[in-house]
Amino acid sequence: MSTLLEARLRAALHEADAHQAALEEALADWQATQPVDSLAQLAADKALKRLADQIRFRLMNLQDALGLRLIPATLGMLAEPYEGWPMQDRLSRLEKLGYLDAIQWLMWWDLCNRLAHEYPDDVAGCWANLQQAVMAAGDMLVLYRRWRQLLQGRGY
Repeated sequence: MSTLLEARLRAALHEADAHQAALEEALADWQATQPVDSLAQLAADKALKRLADQIRFRLMNLQDALGLRLIPATLGMLAEPYEGWPMQDRLSRLEKLGYLDAIQWLMWWDLCNRLAHEYPDDVAGCWANLQQAVMAAGDMLVLYRRWRQLLQGRGY
């Protein structure tokens, strides 16, 4: 593997590792505060609101780090000619190689888009998005751990 590809992969992993660690901590804290029953309960508790914001923020940033940096770095490391490929083709190739589930990835992308464009007056939508974010965060962490193992198995 070339030095440039190695550097890109190391940088992508370093960024994703930082988001992974913060997200794991936030999810553990979230689980310790259960049950959280409503957005009103969140609004009334500053610490809980910050925790929910941290989960949203780290989920979105981990998804970005994986999508924008780790996907191309992994494909480059595997000597795949991905540069001209649309994202769907990149996802499909990585799915075939066992790194991710393309449909799940697209669902996370949609969720992160909804989180980024929430309307505060849509209480039901915000609450549903938060609950989905908590579940997606756990699933994304599982995916990232497996991805790391696959890379380590290849010596990276």
